[in-house]
Amino acid sequence: MLLVAPENFLLFAPLLPEAASGTIEPRHAVIPLREMLRRTQLLVGEVTSIDLESRTAVAEDLTGAKHEISWAQLVLSPGSVPSVIAVPGLKENAVGFKTLTDAIWLRNRVLRQLETADATLDPVRRRELLTFTFVGGGYAGVEALAEMESLVSDALHTYPSLSRQDLRWVLVEARNSLLPGLDPKLARYTEARLRRRGVEILLETWLESCVDKKVVVSAPGVEPYVSDTIVWATGQRPSPLVSGLGLATDEVGRLIVDDQIRAIGRSDVFALGDAAAVPDPDGGICPGTAQHAVRQAKVCAQNVAAALGAGQPTTFTYRNRGLAVTLGRNQGTAQVYRFTFTGVLAWLMGRSYHLLMMPGLARKVRVVADWTTAMLFPRDLSQLGSLGRRAPLE
Repeated sequence: MLLVAPENFLLFAPLLPEAASGTIEPRHAVIPLREMLRRTQLLVGEVTSIDLESRTAVAEDLTGAKHEISWAQLVLSPGSVPSVIAVPGLKENAVGFKTLTDAIWLRNRVLRQLETADATLDPVRRRELLTFTFVGGGYAGVEALAEMESLVSDALHTYPSLSRQDLRWVLVEARNSLLPGLDPKLARYTEARLRRRGVEILLETWLESCVDKKVVVSAPGVEPYVSDTIVWATGQRPSPLVSGLGLATDEVGRLIVDDQIRAIGRSDVFALGDAAAVPDPDGGICPGTAQHAVRQAKVCAQNVAAALGAGQPTTFTYRNRGLAVTLGRNQGTAQVYRFTFTGVLAWLMGRSYHLLMMPGLARKVRVVADWTTAMLFPRDLSQLGSLGRRAPLE
């Protein structure tokens, strides 16, 4: 069995916002693949082409060398990539929030902005430095904003020259509510909690431009403003790897699969996760969340084994058991089947679920230790910007 992956670790995405805020150590949000998959051959690199007729794929490793790989059963899970739409200034001035690098960058950026604002005497410039705009009111955008706002709130008392009046948090969302797929009551609760914390929430609003960090939105009555930090937490599209296969895709480019996670018209190609359109019982498409990707993976593994002569195939049945959203320390919302929870209880339920789903006992213990430390001691406000940078010899 061979796995081709761009990194030698698996990012546990639900913990990404907490890694950004410093609640957990960033390394504890990832699981080493070689440790987790001891009987699997790992090639760190990228698949550059796939030939379905000859059942071969070409992968490029870290040295640039190319490897031709023959396969009997192919499993595709390349995920998604940011879809940067034609917003003037977006590529130059915004950062995504999908990888561990993004999370560490955002943490460093926020702390650097506090330091710079503390040294700035001009109140207008200080306000620009401390204006943070998040585009996307889905789970990634809401949790990232909530965690970073919580980080800044905890840090503010260490900057005597700064006050909450210097801060501005803006959340831009094109739909008419936050958190699609969540119970509407919980979405409204989340919106109310964020507004109470001083977040400006602009619903049914589009980012029109951000040239030179001057943000222009479609909402009437919102004047253009300068935001030194702009986070693009929306607009994901399937990996372009699947679009060149010549197999059936849906309108957004996801590979269409059946209820056995197999690509339509192929008995030897499986696809799951963000790059696959997995059907649900109502004729729709299963949401691209981590919990469903994990369930798809289990069905896929059993069906691959069955295709190789071990066991019987099974089908994937979509069932939404619930969702949990963390909104910073001691705050959250959770939905378990038809039951809804808010506040500390929801926050604890979300943490418990994420811990249950995280692979590996060692990582679970490290994360629990981080959570315990965060409750007992003040938040660590150290920047990590210098880590990984080699100082030149002089």
